[in-house]
Amino acid sequence: MVFTLRLPEKESTLLLILALVYLLSRLPPMVLMPLVQDEAVYSMMIGEQASHFTMIPTWFGYPMSWKPAPFFWAYAVFYKLLSGLPLEVIFRFPSFLFGLLTVPVLFHLLRNLGASRNLAFFSVLIFLLSYPSVYPNATLLTDSLLFLLMSSSLYLYTDKRFGDFRFAGAAALVFAAFFIKLFIAFMVPLLAVAYFYQADRKTLRRPVFLLSLLAVPLAFILQTWILQSSGLAEEAYLSDVGGHLVSKAGLLGQLQQLVGSLNVFVSSCGIWFALSLFGVWKHWKENKFMTFWYALLILPVLTGFFMPWYYLPVMPAVAYFTATALLVWNGKEKPDAFFTIFFSLALFFTVVLTIGLYLDVYGDFVSQKEAGLLLAGKENVAIIGTYAPGILAYKITTEKRENLDIDVGWVLIHPAMLSANSTELVDDFVLDYRSEKHSTIDGSFSKIFMEEAIFRKDTNITQFDYFVLVGSNTTALQNATVLYNQSSIVIYKVR
Repeated sequence: MVFTLRLPEKESTLLLILALVYLLSRLPPMVLMPLVQDEAVYSMMIGEQASHFTMIPTWFGYPMSWKPAPFFWAYAVFYKLLSGLPLEVIFRFPSFLFGLLTVPVLFHLLRNLGASRNLAFFSVLIFLLSYPSVYPNATLLTDSLLFLLMSSSLYLYTDKRFGDFRFAGAAALVFAAFFIKLFIAFMVPLLAVAYFYQADRKTLRRPVFLLSLLAVPLAFILQTWILQSSGLAEEAYLSDVGGHLVSKAGLLGQLQQLVGSLNVFVSSCGIWFALSLFGVWKHWKENKFMTFWYALLILPVLTGFFMPWYYLPVMPAVAYFTATALLVWNGKEKPDAFFTIFFSLALFFTVVLTIGLYLDVYGDFVSQKEAGLLLAGKENVAIIGTYAPGILAYKITTEKRENLDIDVGWVLIHPAMLSANSTELVDDFVLDYRSEKHSTIDGSFSKIFMEEAIFRKDTNITQFDYFVLVGSNTTALQNATVLYNQSSIVIYKVR
């Protein structure tokens, strides 16, 4: 007797299984992980939007060009509603919810694209247990909401049951997607054209479809106009966006960026990526739309240096060809014993890999949380050194929960500037926060990811009782009391 793996007949049962997998894979990191880098910055910006919505998001009261405001507005609503929960849950729950809503959308999208029930189920299962999809769904990042909007737009494009209405709905969704993470939304019109080129070329000439393709360009024009009102358009599009595509370090830097991007993606995907390559090699002709979607991997390869979540919009294609490689042989689906055993082992090792990656991240960033919570409620604090926004985020957000408005100083020094004279450089700011011995950018932190410079936060504090040194040393605090010393973060109490 030949063993055959049989899935439940009802699609609702399959979706319930997938939802359970989603919950089990996302809830632990959402609750247990400390806020990591960009999360910390976004949490402070969300707090400012919760207090006062602005057309351009702000940080320390200064407009920021990095991301459009609607992302922060949406998360600010949840910030107000979930005020009694742990900080990590408050800020990450929207991402968690948006990712959960994406599960049925993605399943039905794959069905619209020609996948069988089995193939759609296993594709979504692989997708859900891939680190590049787990991470953004359990993290305060723009990608979870972005992917929900993009997937929903593609779903409408591919479902004839909605008639011409679907083009207006798809356009509205991708228009909104642009205001979450800018240019990545252009993937949707590209995929829509590719889909109808394969499925129904007459639609490519229909005015209603062609009009829907204008949604992203219109969003781009509107966002440019909004940014231009604060003089930030050039900064956003040339410096920030261009910085992801072109390395300032020249050709060698460009190659390092490409290799680093691929290395992070391949290592975080584990066996799935290798299997997807085999699936493309064997089955690319069977669904040329999915092959085109897979080819869009080139976009995150060019822009996702050390950021595996940038691959989220192409992970459905990676998962689809991975599932195809395992499930389809000689044109037939064979969920036999070999498939079941191999797939189960692959799932197990993928889960182990994901846990290992999370443990590494936890070890790298829990010290910022500990330092921030230790400083919460303390006045006259100055933070000096390299980029560790979690310290500020945990201090500021904890104080806001207790209705405290405590000023804090922050001197952010680019790592390239902390060379042999780093002790002298740090000493100058420890002895005089407003020192003019070094060129600084005061007030706005909008260019911290673009400029190798020293940034200094505005503050009314004249004397500091606590100094936090990050990734640096000082000789000016030899007689101070050390309250904390972990992972290159040292907290001194001077009086």
